[in-house]
Amino acid sequence: MIQHVAAAVCTLYSVAYSGYFLTHLARHLMCGFRAAPPPGTKAAPAPPLAPSASQEEAKEEEDSSELPAVLGDAGELPSVPGDDSELPAALGDEGEHPALWEYSGEAPAVWDKDSGHLPAWDEGSGCPLVRDEDGQAPMVWDEDRGHPVLWKEEGNIVSVEDPAEKYLEVEQIGQGAFGTVSKGLDRATGGEVAIKKMSLRGQNGERAVNELLLLKDKKNPNIVNSLDSFLVDGDLWLVMEYMDGGTLQDVVRQTCMAEGEMAAVSRECLQGLDFLHANRVIHRDLKSSNILLGMAGSVKLADFGLCAQLSSEQDRRSSMVGTAHWMAPEVVTSSPYGPKVDIWSFGIVTIEMVEGEPPYFKETRAMARALIRHNGTPQLQEPRRLSALLRDFLECSLEPDEEQRWSAQELLQHPFLSSAKPLSSLTPLITAAKQLREQQRR
Repeated sequence: MIQHVAAAVCTLYSVAYSGYFLTHLARHLMCGFRAAPPPGTKAAPAPPLAPSASQEEAKEEEDSSELPAVLGDAGELPSVPGDDSELPAALGDEGEHPALWEYSGEAPAVWDKDSGHLPAWDEGSGCPLVRDEDGQAPMVWDEDRGHPVLWKEEGNIVSVEDPAEKYLEVEQIGQGAFGTVSKGLDRATGGEVAIKKMSLRGQNGERAVNELLLLKDKKNPNIVNSLDSFLVDGDLWLVMEYMDGGTLQDVVRQTCMAEGEMAAVSRECLQGLDFLHANRVIHRDLKSSNILLGMAGSVKLADFGLCAQLSSEQDRRSSMVGTAHWMAPEVVTSSPYGPKVDIWSFGIVTIEMVEGEPPYFKETRAMARALIRHNGTPQLQEPRRLSALLRDFLECSLEPDEEQRWSAQELLQHPFLSSAKPLSSLTPLITAAKQLREQQRR
């Protein structure tokens, strides 16, 4: 009896030890490997997502944070319960260094490629340093104040004044892992604003900095406009224009869009993407909940926390970043990719406008990634209901070969867009979606 017990203990210890070893080996050596699920298996369906909270993409339920990950069953990345987003692999974009976070609530730290140590330190202040993706240093920790200080050569790029002096908070309209979104009023003009509050501690710090830097530097009619930014007790407050029509997700889930309305939204989204790509920026998390609408029909891209700035030295990325069901094939296979990953995601958004949800929506994230790898261009549920122009437009957007996939600039010339209705045609859809959501709340 004792021998049997001893053997069982040894077996358990062996399994536990080997699991520990393999887990850590996977984190450092195997981030690029993704094995398909065993044939014949079917993952349990994911629970439906909660409706979008409102105007400033406040949905974002624990969205795609830059957390280190280990490989799970079948070589897939583990998921967070209740999360519809993807966790990138432990190694960096080029597989060189891990991007690690401090779970103690301290400022996040990344590998310093120059000195070869972790965490990266600011030699002058002796404080942890966070670099953005092109190697710049937008954030350092201020030991005296106890919170990060955002800076560029000319000084702080955020205000340390009290935002309550300029803006009156009216009500909270959204909450998620990133923080909260409130509706506010500009005290001087009475104009409506959206106030997005993001913690700079823990896993959301780099995402908050990404969004701040892009919105400050990039202005376009099809990108949500940043008005102000503040540093308040270690939190970053972004003050943005208030989009009173909610998100495209609200509309596609509550209403049926005509092709002319789809074409109008598509044109506006592609104009925003063309602007970003011309400035060598990849959004990397385009989906209907990150497309904001105005009651008059304006359409704007939002949520740039996962964007990547390309450069002449680094014109490709390979991190598995984004939300699983909208990921391009080259992302789920951890292949080097460029701006056209956004075009694939845009194609999935177009399917959302057609069918109300992305392909494989009832599958788990792991199964969705496996199907994207295996199936290539997703099949429509009822393709005969669509015009030949719309079907061709989708094929050009959802070409599995990145080289053959059309660019935003090319898609703007596609004849499908000539069927676009005036943007004001979106107003009845937005109104109907609002009314249906209000009835569901009662």
